[in-house]
Amino acid sequence: MLLFAPDGKRLVAVAASGAAHVIDLESWEVMETLKAHLPKPSPAAVALEKARRSEEKRDAKALSAEETPLRGDASRPARAADAGGPAVSHACASADGQWLAVVTTSSGRSGRREAGVHVYNLDALKLHASLPPPPGHRAWPPVSAVAFSADGVLALALRDNAVVAYDAERAKVAPWSAAPDAGAPAQTALASMPGQICALSFDPTPGSSVLLAQTPAAIARVDLAAKPDAARAGAKRNALENAEQKPSKRRRKSGGGGDGGGDVALRRGGSGGNAAGPAAVKMASLDDPCLFLGYFAPSRALMVERPWKEVLKQIPEPLYRHRFGT
Repeated sequence: MLLFAPDGKRLVAVAASGAAHVIDLESWEVMETLKAHLPKPSPAAVALEKARRSEEKRDAKALSAEETPLRGDASRPARAADAGGPAVSHACASADGQWLAVVTTSSGRSGRREAGVHVYNLDALKLHASLPPPPGHRAWPPVSAVAFSADGVLALALRDNAVVAYDAERAKVAPWSAAPDAGAPAQTALASMPGQICALSFDPTPGSSVLLAQTPAAIARVDLAAKPDAARAGAKRNALENAEQKPSKRRRKSGGGGDGGGDVALRRGGSGGNAAGPAAVKMASLDDPCLFLGYFAPSRALMVERPWKEVLKQIPEPLYRHRFGT
């Protein structure tokens, strides 16, 4: 996993082991290797690793000594220790280059690595804090997407399409997620999105709290600064619109930006905001798969879709066979 710092002077390379190497692109030297988010190996684990490496060396010597047609194949058989997911699933840097968020995964019941979200200070190249689990969770659930705002707010999408926000500097839950009623209507709307949230993007406008969420079949605009009363009123208004209108799939009208700090124009039959007042979530279903959705400038977002017609063209022609007899 590779991640460039916003200033373009540093590169964060996350290895398969989960260690994050911070590389200076001017000198091409490793400034620091960040490992504080990984569990410290026990003496038994260190001994097993040494035994495994010595065994690999013996196997390599045995293969080189044998004269077989497979002599040039230096690969070894897969082992049980090789199975499993990556140690780090996501990494994200803040726009000012101060914070680096690293999302670790659980290594299972037999492993020592636990799922978590860890924030590093890239200026000091040290671990700043390990964030507590979201409200209502004893441990961190799987994270599907992560994004930083211009003000240092870290947003994470969970497996049930819930979005939680944290203050990276204070290492605490942001007010939008801390208040019981602040994000409840928005969470309900996000949970109804078809598919899994696979990408998040904040409006880079300073002071903006507008967040875009993307699934392959829908997109949503979330305002983390919406008041609970306004969010609840918007959810109630959307419910009334759903009851009055017939279900339909209307494509969104193209709009790469708008007023009010990144208001992407989203239209959907019976869902979304209304001119009568602000809503916490505006959502739109798509007719074609969404490949990318993200801000590239203040109040300007880019969306990439792939029409189903192009997908169908990639499917090979059906095979017709003549049937003999009756």
